[in-house]
Amino acid sequence: MHKIGMYGGSFNPVHLGHVNAIIEASSMCEKLYVALSSTPNDDIPYQERYMWLKQITKNMENVEVIHVMDESINKQEYNWQKGKEDIQNIINDKIDVAFAGSDYQGKNIFENLYEKVHYFDRKEIDISSTQIRNNPFKYYDYLPDVVKPYYTKKVVIIGTESCGKSTLVRNLANAFNTVYVEEVGRDICDEAGGIDNMQPKHFVEILFRHKLRELELIKKANKVLFIDTEALVTLYYYRLLFKEDRTFEDLVNSIVETNKYDKYIFLEPDVKWVQDGTRTYGEEEVRKANNDKLKAMFDEHNINYETINGNYQERYVKTKKIINDIIR
Repeated sequence: MHKIGMYGGSFNPVHLGHVNAIIEASSMCEKLYVALSSTPNDDIPYQERYMWLKQITKNMENVEVIHVMDESINKQEYNWQKGKEDIQNIINDKIDVAFAGSDYQGKNIFENLYEKVHYFDRKEIDISSTQIRNNPFKYYDYLPDVVKPYYTKKVVIIGTESCGKSTLVRNLANAFNTVYVEEVGRDICDEAGGIDNMQPKHFVEILFRHKLRELELIKKANKVLFIDTEALVTLYYYRLLFKEDRTFEDLVNSIVETNKYDKYIFLEPDVKWVQDGTRTYGEEEVRKANNDKLKAMFDEHNINYETINGNYQERYVKTKKIINDIIR
């Protein structure tokens, strides 16, 4: 058993090979330091990687994650001696053993820096961060659960009432073996006693409850999270019922700025209008006018969306192809 051990890397991103090495190294040391090295040019912000490592090791009492900033432009120009000194300054104790992958064995990099080096067999979990960055969905199963949301694609289905959003979202989630965010507006409308009894406060609740569901469900998603409507659609319905409220619109705009969805799919209202107890805008001319209003709102925010029309089967097939292109 070693007293102080160190396992370093860029963890860009963290994968199961790293996790396996941390577990094994921690069982060989009284204290293991996991040293996250970052540069200003890294693909993934170091704060994300630090958070992943902290979550992964939170129940490992003898493991401490530290962060070391490096100014190297790339891995080839990394100054190993300075890196050791930076790590040593943080740890402030003698490092008895350094841990590394077997791909470094024979290069005498770590041997020139540390008294003892232990190498892990890289072939045991044969994956690299570079492979994942180049094709994250091909190697998705090598990602720890805490890392997967970073790569998960968020696809939002938008449109006016009775254009098949909820049905399409459910079907897509089943087809891609993932979860979806239901539209909360219908639930809150029922709780309020119907559309005619909706108050401004109910729309504020829609915004927050919908966002909360999204934050919860992305942790359970499999490569893609489907979302039924979003904040601008809520604002669209608000404007149909109430006079302009700057405070509410500012709240919506703030949420829209933070959403950053990967794909917006806009369903045209060219399927039969169906009354579900909460709908009031079924006349053909009204549907067309409201559809134009909603599109204008997304255009004003410079949000690109892909329009889908046709019958329900055609919408499903067209949208499924878009999703496959995203996650392929």
